[in-house]
This record gives sequence, C-alpha cells and structure tokens, in this order.
Amino acid sequence: MRISLFQKLFAALLLSSTLVIATMAILINASFKDGFQQYLNEEELIKVRQLATRVSSYYSPNHEWYRIRQSPHIWASLLQQLGEVPPPIGRRPPPPEQAKTPTMPKPSIMAPLSARLNLFDAQQQLVLGPRENLKLHKEITLEKVPITLDAQVIGYITVAQNQSLTNQLAQRFLQSQTKHLATISIAVIVLSLLFALVCARYLLEPLRALHKGANAVGGGDLDYCIKHRGNDEIADVTKAFNHLVASLKQQEQLRERWLSDISHELRTPLAVLRGELEAVQDEIRKPQPELIDSLHQQVLTLTRLVDDLRATSQADLQQQLDLQQLNLDSLLTNVVASYDRRYQDKQLTLDYIAADDVASIIGDKHKLTQLMNNLLENSYRYTDSGGEVKVALTQRLDEVVLVVEDSSPGVPDEALSKLSDRLYRVDQSRSREFGGSGLGLSICNNIIQGHQGTLMLDHSHLGGLKVTVYLPINNPSH
Repeated sequence: MRISLFQKLFAALLLSSTLVIATMAILINASFKDGFQQYLNEEELIKVRQLATRVSSYYSPNHEWYRIRQSPHIWASLLQQLGEVPPPIGRRPPPPEQAKTPTMPKPSIMAPLSARLNLFDAQQQLVLGPRENLKLHKEITLEKVPITLDAQVIGYITVAQNQSLTNQLAQRFLQSQTKHLATISIAVIVLSLLFALVCARYLLEPLRALHKGANAVGGGDLDYCIKHRGNDEIADVTKAFNHLVASLKQQEQLRERWLSDISHELRTPLAVLRGELEAVQDEIRKPQPELIDSLHQQVLTLTRLVDDLRATSQADLQQQLDLQQLNLDSLLTNVVASYDRRYQDKQLTLDYIAADDVASIIGDKHKLTQLMNNLLENSYRYTDSGGEVKVALTQRLDEVVLVVEDSSPGVPDEALSKLSDRLYRVDQSRSREFGGSGLGLSICNNIIQGHQGTLMLDHSHLGGLKVTVYLPINNPSH
C-alpha cells in the first residue's frame, strides 16, 4: 500500500499535536489535583494556627490543660468559632499509662477537620482527641502546630492531613474541572487536525508544483517556470529547478545554433567545390593549376574545420588525460620558438617573459601544447601586421598564470563573454579570410577546464585581446 507524503506529514503533525495536548492535559490535571489538595491543607493549617492562639487562653500554669480536659465543650466551642462542626462529645481518654492498645481502625481520610485534631501538652502527652489520628499511613501526614504563651511552648495541636484529594465537594469540583479540561483538549485536537490538514497542504504545494513542472519539462516545455514564495529550503529547491530549466533551454538554444553554424560552415567550402567541379564538368573551366589550387584550399578548409570539430567533441567527452609532471616554461619556450618565423613574416613582434622558479604542474603535455598553439595561432591570425604579441608566465600562490595579449584590433565589450563559445566570430567574413573556424578558444576553454583551471578574457593594454589562463600546480583530478 502506497502512503503518500501528504498522509505522512498530516499524520506526523496530528500525532505530535495530539501527544503534546494529551501530555499537557495529564500534567495539568495532576498538578491541579496536587496543588488543590495542598491549598486545602494550607487552609486547614491556617485554622489550626487560629485555634492554637485561642486555646492558649485556657491554659493554667498550675493545672495546665485540666480545664480543657474536664470541659470538652470548650474545645467544641472553639471549633465552632472556626466554622467547623465539633465531633461528638464522649468520655475523655484515660491517662496514657492506663490506656490500652486501641483496637479502632485507622482514621478515615474522609473525616472532617474537627475529627482529625489532637491536643498535646508541652511534654507531648495526649490531652484531647482520638488516638486513631496518630495511626498514620501513606495517604496521611501529621502536621504539628505549637501553642505558645508568653513566648513559651505550652502544648501542640496536631492535624492528620490527607495527601490525596478526599473531600467530596473538592472531588466533585476536580471532576468538573477534569471534564472541562478533557472537553477543551478534544476541541484543541480537532483544531489541530484542521491545522495539520491545512499545513500539510500548504507545505506540499511547492512539491506538487515541482512535480507538475518536472512533467512539463520532460514533455519538452522549457519555458515552464515555478513561482516560489518565502526564503526556505523548498524555495531554494524551486529556484534551483527554475535555474535548471533555464540552463536546459540555453543548452537547447546553443545546440540548435551549433547545428545551424556547422551547417553554414560546411556549406560554404562545399558550395565552392561543387561550383568549381561543375564548371569543369560543363567544360566552362579547364583543370588548370590555379583551379586545382583553389580546390585544394577548400579541401584544407574543410579538413581544418572537421579537425576542430573533432577536437571539440573529444574535449566534451572528457577523454582521459595523460597527466605527468611538466615544466611549463620549457614547454612554452619551444612553442614560442616554433612561431618565430611565421610572426616575422607577418611583421609581428613576439615576446616571451617567464618569472624565475615557476613551479612545475601536473598536466597533459599534448593537450597543453595544443592550448598554447591555439592561443598563439589566434593572435597570429587576428593581429594586424606591425603589431606585437606578449606572452608571460608567472606563479600566484598555488596557481601558474599564463597571459597572452596582443595589439589591435580590439574586441567589443559585448563579444568578450562569447569568444569561448563554439563557432563564435566577432567578424564572420574577416575570420574566414584568415582561416578561423571559431572553435579555437572553445577548444582552449575545454582543455583548461579538463585541468581544473580557469580562462579569463579581457581587453589588452596593447589594444587587442588579453587571454589569462590559471592552472593549478597540483591538479585535483590527479
């Protein structure tokens, strides 16, 4: 049986609320019961203290409590003054030394206050009151209140007090309060049920929206966006979902543009080849050396474009790098030296400066050589004759920094962030004129990312483009 998240959340909220309310009701009821009994006992002690004050006037220094012992009605009168019904007046108790072991039952915890009082002299000998009050058990405690006269203790009044609620009127009051508390608890539980229902629906609403959005995106709707509220974890998930959909849409647009650009790039040389060959077939042109050279140049253009596409695809597939310890200074010196003649032929100045003691890095020699070749080839193709290209190698903390910057022409601000995109050219016609496929910097970026590095593009103070490559000394993927 499948239990939905709504049911689980609803049950959790309801059970937790019910448990808290039930626990509070039980504790409140127990606390009220104990507190109410303590209140009743304290009220009794107040009366006993008043009784101790009044009974002291019947004490005689010579005869002590003889008058009270011989006249029990005095005791009864004092109790009546306190609002208590005195117990039946019977025979006074025999002297303690003549008293036999009582056979009466234990005092009733339901007895009124007057029946639970005893009067003792200063030597704590019983003067008045039933002896069964002195037979205690777990539900009764004996409280002793001293009787003083002229700052001297002349006797004691004891009261056997209940520790559990036994007064019938108090019990009825407690039962009434318990019923009210139970009614309130049930009402609160019902309200908690409604709250849990609303709360569960409210909390799960974003998840339903995410589920609906996932189905929509799975069906191809990349314009779907979920409205988020608040700033909690669910809102973060919603934002992440919207960002994911936006990224998917962007990737889809890039893929479509990629296919369109590839088709366009391949169409141009193929159209030239087709036109030249058809001209030969129609005997409009003869297969002279100039024609063959033109066809050869178009084939080279196609070959170069296909090679660049293959290199980009391999970088996308994240082929296994052949990592080894490399001295970038030595590697870069060889690459720069291989371009000296070509740069001189175009009247370009190529300068290379390396800082002392640049640390070796962990990298793929073939890929990094391709990276440097692409950067120098890019500067060679797009720097005007008579310009200059500067290459610098330095170290910053745990990174090696490679900078390649050239002179004019420059790059517009809006083009800087797009230069590493596939097939992007600032000037389409000029790029084709110099043999650029628009994939050079894209391949460089893939190689750098494969080495856990970073590529930065900016304006050069020489007037052209500044390319900065950050490569970690210790490759995390090694």
